[in-house]
Amino acid sequence: MVSSHDPRWYAFVTRPRHEKKVKAYLDGAGMTSYLPLRKTLNQWKDRKKWIESPVFPSYIFCHIPYSHRFNVLEYPSVVRIVGFNQQPTPVQEKEIDALKMLLASEVNFDVRPGLITGDFVRIKSGLLMGYEGQVTQERGERLFVLHITSLGKSIILDASQVKLEKI
Repeated sequence: MVSSHDPRWYAFVTRPRHEKKVKAYLDGAGMTSYLPLRKTLNQWKDRKKWIESPVFPSYIFCHIPYSHRFNVLEYPSVVRIVGFNQQPTPVQEKEIDALKMLLASEVNFDVRPGLITGDFVRIKSGLLMGYEGQVTQERGERLFVLHITSLGKSIILDASQVKLEKI
């Protein structure tokens, strides 16, 4: 069990386009925060300009003890802490370190939300609860594929009809 006094990384949701403002609040309060930024070239009708934009829009990371999470939530523009089943979920230190290394390099990357094609998943609710399969995509639709290996056949379901969890 992790002590509530040991600092860990937590992700917080901010109001849209308020990430840098929240970082300034947290830095001013002496808290350790991390806002992953990357340079992107924005083009308007009359000009192009390099700007620093958040890798994860509306998210910021803060390295705090569990017991201090409410202090962060009191700041303007902070909406909520990221969690699962109404419990704040810490972000692993190695994930933050990997993100920092990635941003320090010149590697091109893309951020995608949720499950991606090829992920192995388990159905969380409904008639087929507990069955495992793979996410696939066909003609822009996200599909769930249930493989019946003994028959060499596959059943394809619309993934929007079931709740999935990554395994």
